[in-house]
Amino acid sequence: MNQTQIGIVDFEVYLPEEKITAEALSELVNIPAEVLRNKMGISEKHVGGPEDHSAMMATKASQKLLEKTNTDAKDLDMILFAGETYCEYVCWTAAIKIQNVLGADNAYAWDMGFRCAGTPLALKVAKDMMIADESLKTVLIAGGNTNAYLIDYKDRNQSFMFDMSPAGIAVLLKKDHDENIILETGVITDAVFCDDVIGKWGGSLYPIDAEIAADPEKLRKAKLIHMPDPEGMKKRLGERSMPGFLGAVNLAKSKSKLDRPIDFIGITHINPKAHDAILEGLSLEKSQSVYLSDDGHCGHVDQFLALKYGLEQNKVKDGSIVAMLGAGTGYAFACSLIKWGK
Repeated sequence: MNQTQIGIVDFEVYLPEEKITAEALSELVNIPAEVLRNKMGISEKHVGGPEDHSAMMATKASQKLLEKTNTDAKDLDMILFAGETYCEYVCWTAAIKIQNVLGADNAYAWDMGFRCAGTPLALKVAKDMMIADESLKTVLIAGGNTNAYLIDYKDRNQSFMFDMSPAGIAVLLKKDHDENIILETGVITDAVFCDDVIGKWGGSLYPIDAEIAADPEKLRKAKLIHMPDPEGMKKRLGERSMPGFLGAVNLAKSKSKLDRPIDFIGITHINPKAHDAILEGLSLEKSQSVYLSDDGHCGHVDQFLALKYGLEQNKVKDGSIVAMLGAGTGYAFACSLIKWGK
């Protein structure tokens, strides 16, 4: 009996049209443009507009994908929102909103949060659910990332997040689809980072009280990301991030019983030095990836955005083994392997 296979029919990314260059960003963050370009890998990045919020961007990507693949929304069995929990509203299920706008009346919809490692994990979760549940034949993964709106440009400790950009993603999966087969996924969470990057104020533990609301600067900071121990985090990342990245890829390879090399890897946007170190650690060439210097860090959209460019540049061909490598604060590292084409 042949094992059930889950394949990717197609995917779509949504990127806001407006961009900010390294020179313009330099004025906001007080870092020289050449440092932004050369050390941080930001030539330019996307800037969101009033209609660029997590569920909205995921919906735009989804609508375009359904149209492109000639898929009726009523044929969807499940919608998995693998996007950011920081979205249009608090205590809200973004996937159900997407379901409503698409008219996917026969699906059920739910949210999964895993920061910028969300897309590889979503591929695993959707695949495993489709294999386990015979009723799930067509599944939409959709996500949007607006964490860029949480970054405090006045806080130099947050400079590793100055590359963040808003974006949306949609991926259509089908059972027994014989192209773009999803292989296995490696996931590592390193819990020592669990409280290092948080939206501290506005939750149930630290509500925004009258004292904060009365002080404009305190209120500004309360709406943004908070880092309790930036120096400690920087030190720990230097020691532990590369083993996390490489470990997730090697775990995915082992679980996939892969007997051949990876042909292409889509890596979450990080600084060029770290990006190259990952390639070197996996014995891959620069030509086997795409560096997203003109887009910034679009969260969990990065992997498929890199794949899009890889296909356009003929770096990904029929039968290529593609690695989708993401990492998110918390800290989580996740890699899914795909056999692209047939």
